[in-house]
Amino acid sequence: MEHPFLNTDEISKMKMEDIQAKITELTNKLGVAYGTGNQYLIHQLNMALETYNVAMQRKLQDMFPKDQEEKYKDKIDIK
Repeated sequence: MEHPFLNTDEISKMKMEDIQAKITELTNKLGVAYGTGNQYLIHQLNMALETYNVAMQRKLQDMFPKDQEEKYKDKIDIK
């Protein structure tokens, strides 16, 4: 579940390095939250992490051309 108060449009405009830095920062904060046992904070940080992870996945998908799927469609068939 993504965090409802994070602006995904602004996050999608960020560089991959900045998104990764934010993921690292949130992961460190999550470790502290687990240490304190603050379940509300853990939940909020997990939602924020999910938002940034989805943004990172979208950036990575955009790096690869869409036509690659069609190029290898006849090569890999696991049906």
